[in-house]
Amino acid sequence: MVGFELLLISAFFSALSSLLFALATKRLKYAEFAEVFLYVSLSLCFAGMLLLLHYLITDNFSIYYVYAYSQREMGFEYKIAALWAGKEGSLLLWAFASLLVTSIFTNYGVKDLRKAKALTVLTAINSFLLILILLSNPFEVLPFKYNNGIGMNPLLRTPEMIIHPPLVFFGYSLVACIYAGHLAEIENRGLVKLAWAFLTAGIVLGGFWAYRTLGWGGFWGWDPVENASLLPWLSLTAYLHARKGKEFFAYLSMVFVAFTAFVTRSGILSSVHSFGEDPTGWIYLFLILACSLPLIRKWEIEDRCYTSLIFGAMIVVVLLGTVANLFRSVDRSYYLITFTPIFFATAILTLYRLRSSTKKLIHLGVILLFIGATSVWFFESKETIILSPNGEVDGIEFYLQDVSSHWNPEKTVVKAKILSSIGSIEPEIHVYPQSTVSKAFILNTPLMDYYFAMKSAGSNFVEIEFYRVPLIALVWLGSSLLLLGLISQKFRIRL
Repeated sequence: MVGFELLLISAFFSALSSLLFALATKRLKYAEFAEVFLYVSLSLCFAGMLLLLHYLITDNFSIYYVYAYSQREMGFEYKIAALWAGKEGSLLLWAFASLLVTSIFTNYGVKDLRKAKALTVLTAINSFLLILILLSNPFEVLPFKYNNGIGMNPLLRTPEMIIHPPLVFFGYSLVACIYAGHLAEIENRGLVKLAWAFLTAGIVLGGFWAYRTLGWGGFWGWDPVENASLLPWLSLTAYLHARKGKEFFAYLSMVFVAFTAFVTRSGILSSVHSFGEDPTGWIYLFLILACSLPLIRKWEIEDRCYTSLIFGAMIVVVLLGTVANLFRSVDRSYYLITFTPIFFATAILTLYRLRSSTKKLIHLGVILLFIGATSVWFFESKETIILSPNGEVDGIEFYLQDVSSHWNPEKTVVKAKILSSIGSIEPEIHVYPQSTVSKAFILNTPLMDYYFAMKSAGSNFVEIEFYRVPLIALVWLGSSLLLLGLISQKFRIRL
């Protein structure tokens, strides 16, 4: 298959590039050839990704990946998103992002022996990812061509799916640059801020996505994969606050990126975000071990910066809770008891420094995020309402006006129209061949979101889960201020 051959040759040139960059650490002349091979690898990987996208858009269901994650009825934008909806496609996106970031990293700053050392590590990571793609092979051909496919998971058919994975994987690729840079004694705070911005945007968008899509009235469920994705962000945040020991947090961030990949792809922990059991997922243990080697040499942190120590404590709490899921189920009460006090200490310290800080927007964002998040975690309420056609909850009256349905080739939409004393409510249920998804209806106010998720419906009744979500607006406002604050600093990246 042409696509597999493109990736095979890409992996070959990436490995050759890594070898030549390693030789360039002794004789720099090899770096020119290594750089050319890096660009060849990038071009071939990009061509492979475009070819898979072509198969998705043209409904080529003889390709297993297209059959598993696309269908004729899906919108054009979701066929694009299907490119990274499966474990093979998302790994291809990560490899492409890593190759692209490595190529950009190559062309900034002085091309000296230190840069060659850093590129040796980065191209080795690229080669590792490309080899894993070859093992899973997104271009596997079926014995015969189906007329239609199974289609992407209905929970993923949202606009956020188009943006969220690229943000995350480019963030991970930037973390790899930070890791390799410190191994070669290249430190760049602007690069760390850029990686932090990508991961922040990815986490915030993921929380917003979960709030709108999953129908449980929350934005963060302390799911093992969610927790794993939080760990690199916490480590980078500790890096930005550390006065000494930055190398430790640079190395730790990359270890956590590899750990996140392992948790997501091995199926070792049950999660709504994981790809299920996959034998190749266990190979990420090798990446974790390899990235941990310099971390072992830097285990001492000579830093008395309280903020970095606080984020270090957060890391320990989240990591222990995530790993403990191997032995027993850890519910959110563990995190509310352990994580919230540390988060509170962070907010207090941030408030204390707010007046004198040059990062007022970021620190204000942290305070608002704390107030909003803890309000949701501790004071959110839930009621189940059955309307046939009337109902009342705590003085709020509801009247079921109508239940209607309409069909399109992709799904059947069941929609309820409900009148209430707080406004008109129109929740929906989307019935796909694979599963049924509740599309929440949210009435937003500055102090409270009224959140409605329809669970079942008949001709003259509906069952609704009604959540009151206090101060959730502060979560989105605070998160936005984190990013706006970073942008307002107008940082420059000099590699």
